[in-house]
Amino acid sequence: MEESKLHKILSRQIHRHLTGACLQDKGVQQFIQAVNESYQNFDRDKELLEHSALVNDREYSAINQKLKEEVSQRRQSVEKLIEAIELIEVPEGEAIADFDLNNLVGLVNFLQRQIEHRKTIEAELRQAKEEAEKATLAKSDFLSMMSHEIRTPLNGIVGMTYLMLQEEVPPSMNENLKTLQFSIEHLQALINDILDFSKIEAGKVELEEVTFDFKQLISNIKRAQQAKAQEKGNRIRLMIDDDIPNSLIGDSLRIGQVLTNLVSNAIKFTLQGTVTIELALEHRTEEMASIYVSVQDTGIGIAPDKQQAIFTMFTQANSATTRKFGGTGLGLVITKKLLELHGSEIHVQSQEGKGATFSFTLNLPISHTAPVAVVAPDAVDEKTLKGLRILLVEDYPVNVKVALKFLHKWGIDVDTAENGQVAVDKCQVGQYDLILMDLQMPVMDGYTAAAEIRKMNASIPIIALTASATFSNRDRAVLVGMDDYVTKPFNPKDLFNKIAKYSQRQLSI
Repeated sequence: MEESKLHKILSRQIHRHLTGACLQDKGVQQFIQAVNESYQNFDRDKELLEHSALVNDREYSAINQKLKEEVSQRRQSVEKLIEAIELIEVPEGEAIADFDLNNLVGLVNFLQRQIEHRKTIEAELRQAKEEAEKATLAKSDFLSMMSHEIRTPLNGIVGMTYLMLQEEVPPSMNENLKTLQFSIEHLQALINDILDFSKIEAGKVELEEVTFDFKQLISNIKRAQQAKAQEKGNRIRLMIDDDIPNSLIGDSLRIGQVLTNLVSNAIKFTLQGTVTIELALEHRTEEMASIYVSVQDTGIGIAPDKQQAIFTMFTQANSATTRKFGGTGLGLVITKKLLELHGSEIHVQSQEGKGATFSFTLNLPISHTAPVAVVAPDAVDEKTLKGLRILLVEDYPVNVKVALKFLHKWGIDVDTAENGQVAVDKCQVGQYDLILMDLQMPVMDGYTAAAEIRKMNASIPIIALTASATFSNRDRAVLVGMDDYVTKPFNPKDLFNKIAKYSQRQLSI
């Protein structure tokens, strides 16, 4: 047989132990062939065994690693489960025990009881929230009703007082009328503060975006507060940066309310002193302007430990202040919340007995259109509205009487309607330049009447006159087609300016 086909070990043994003659024997050759196959089979079995052992080692390692990962994951799951148990409220009468980490069933059962307990609490919270919302709605309805009931007779008082002050009366009577006017304004301010606070707390104040002149706005506020300042021997100084853009975009009504609150407070708490209003440009880009505003006075000041308390509702620096100066303590609360709606924050610097400075910064977009001209407070010209024909829709006789005095004084031809149905009937047969519409009336309210009139005439201006000043009334009035809104008791000049605006009569400024 060929030596090359023999196993190496067998080949060495043959050379060592067998002779050439022996190898020629066929029996020996057959024996060698059998032994050679045994050697080769042994090598193949050995290779298979080694390969099998290597595969088993790899599988064992993989299985072992997988088991370690599963043990680690189980431990982490148990730890997270215990963390969850510790974070969730424990049902009454139970306590968190030292749980066996291997007792998964016990852990899960305890967590299940906690989840059920949590669901019960959440259901109770939802019910409490719903009850609170109902209470808020009831409060809103109550405020609306009380606002209407108080403002309706107050409108007559305001109007008659204003008219009497325009007439020639004895000095003593004139002094009494001024005192009456002051009391009315104070009462009106209290009502407005309470209603504004209610709107803000309910989250129903939405800022408008209109083009306005900030410098003109602050000048008008100074002019409006000048008389009160003079009564207390105060001087108002106005410092305006000329670099402030003439046209900005924002809610001029709410910004004016903030400034009026601060200036009014400064005058109230200052005697024989100075109130300084500053308006400065901090920074400007092509699109935005950052405006710094401050109101500084030389009045009674605020102690350092009271400077944050004044921004809490119904709170003033001390009880003596409340007794001496009056007020609801809501003015600064409203101011703070209105500035927060503008993304700003109010700051105060003060020393007791040395005055106070309130300041804030507003970031306002710059408008590329000119602002609507602001009518000066003393711009009433009795000839401006002469010849207009107006329908006055009002059910309260005193308010009709007062309104007629104003409107006739301005030379306006007035027709009246005691409810919405009468107003609709008169609009079907008559022609009017403008309609003054009360909202709450018998037979047919102002909302329904305005909607019906709009079906007949889409262009006639309709101005709502209402004693209800809650947030929902204006939206509803606009929704049914009214053009604007005047709240009772109204300043006659405000009513004059609204009529002039919507009747397109040129105002004398």
